[in-house]
Amino acid sequence: MSLHVFDNTEMNQYKEEVREKWGQTKAYQEYEEKAKGGMDYQEAADQMMSLFAEIGKLCDLSPDHEKVQEKIRELQNFITEHYYNCTDEIFRDLGKMYVDDERFKKNIDAYGGEGTAEFVWCAIENAFING
Repeated sequence: MSLHVFDNTEMNQYKEEVREKWGQTKAYQEYEEKAKGGMDYQEAADQMMSLFAEIGKLCDLSPDHEKVQEKIRELQNFITEHYYNCTDEIFRDLGKMYVDDERFKKNIDAYGGEGTAEFVWCAIENAFING
């Protein structure tokens, strides 16, 4: 099942924003290398949104619950495998972006259910408080 997270216009806008913000970072350069290696961006985005949907099904649990934290680690590992080395610092920044950027929040909540983006951010933060 293809979720097609963003349309091409949005995708191009996001790519330009990312390039402007993080284009000089090691993580961005690593992402560019993976993209050159034939990474299917849409497939990776669909898989990532499926992960958010799985996490959304756990929203009735506490963010520090073992099952939730397992999915949060899976999310961080997925980002590392498909995009760039998702350090703890980067992961925390991403979690914050998931709730602060309305576009990300809207897309994450569309696949995981209302409140999923906030739950993911809380679970990421909890991983660092308790981890």
